[in-house]
Amino acid sequence: MTKDRQRQILWVAAGVVLLFAVIQWFIRPILNHSEKLDSRIELSEQRLEQLVGLERTYRQVLAENAKVSENLSGRQKDFTLFAFLEALASRDGLKDQIEYMRPSVKTLSDTHQEEQVEMRLNGVTLANLVPYLYHLETAVEQVRIKRITIRPQQRNKSLLEVSLVVVTHTSREGERRGGGRSAQLLIQLGGYVNS
Repeated sequence: MTKDRQRQILWVAAGVVLLFAVIQWFIRPILNHSEKLDSRIELSEQRLEQLVGLERTYRQVLAENAKVSENLSGRQKDFTLFAFLEALASRDGLKDQIEYMRPSVKTLSDTHQEEQVEMRLNGVTLANLVPYLYHLETAVEQVRIKRITIRPQQRNKSLLEVSLVVVTHTSREGERRGGGRSAQLLIQLGGYVNS
């Protein structure tokens, strides 16, 4: 083999080794980094979509809160669900059929709470019950029946035993100005969505 031929083989071998080194140490890491960036971008886009969805949901909750506040503003300041239900039962001729009434309160947010009364009526006729339920559901005081169970009495099948849970939303005393945690959450969500 001549020296020129050996030199050519050496140059070809060096070129192959150099090409392999360039592919191994430069091109492959760049491609791997590019793939990682693509997957990170895709993950970030998914997170952004989730945040936008959360912000949309939060704005809906704020709008519903504002609507509830507006509806509650027309209510008398000393309104209680317990007194309302008792007065309505008296008006509809059911006061003597009240077996028990159990009030409770559940906090919904910094500004609102859910007032609930579980009550049981015993010995009610259908003719008396229907107007009472109608007046509950159509009351301007914004009350609603959350759960109801109606069954005939065992002794007298023409009379009914009624268990119901009635709820309404009320404003919490000492309502915070500026939105409290809710406003802070919206600001944080807005920061994530805009960045």
